[in-house]
Amino acid sequence: MWTNRVEEVIDRYKANIIEEEDVSLWKNGKGDYKNRFSLKETWQVTRVQYQSCYWQKMVWFKHATPKFSFVMWMAMKERLSTGERMSNWGGSVDTTCVFCQDPMETLAHLFFVCPYSSQIWEGLTKRVMDTQYTTSWRGIMRVALDNTQEKIKLFTLRYALQATVHTIWIERNRRRHGETPKPAELLIKWIDKMVRNKFSIIRKRGDKDFDGGMVYWFSTR
Repeated sequence: MWTNRVEEVIDRYKANIIEEEDVSLWKNGKGDYKNRFSLKETWQVTRVQYQSCYWQKMVWFKHATPKFSFVMWMAMKERLSTGERMSNWGGSVDTTCVFCQDPMETLAHLFFVCPYSSQIWEGLTKRVMDTQYTTSWRGIMRVALDNTQEKIKLFTLRYALQATVHTIWIERNRRRHGETPKPAELLIKWIDKMVRNKFSIIRKRGDKDFDGGMVYWFSTR
């Protein structure tokens, strides 16, 4: 009878059973089971994964200043309320560049085609970028995303870029609200001090990867 065969199979399995205490195992995204819980692996399994943004390392990087990174992220997402963007919202909007009175303030114009912002950018990064120097927003992005460059140079360019974008954006908004304009030379000094302060902080934190950062920055002045 087939029932007898079933009983025989059950008996064989019972004979091979080893009495052990039950344990809890955690399944990861690869289908493996582990005896330790991993919050990272659980997050990777439960979250919706999207393709990595190609410019994310230029915005969020080690030793970056969060407020600078946030404005840079807004710029990369084209979410800064430039004159061009505000004109798409409807209504009567002044789209003029507050620095040079160009009739249309676009992101590319503000960073760094405008003579005012171009002067600041050149004063800070002409010798950092060297033969790759450009005022084109897309051109700057290409250089800042080139990971084949020396580590300190790449960090310096990225940090100076974020500090410059943030400072110019703040000055732009100040002027929009009728505050006294600040000359480009003053903003260059401010940003230069920000970069020097950042390298001082990094040195105090003991990050050996950027030991020569201050010397490099001074060499480009």
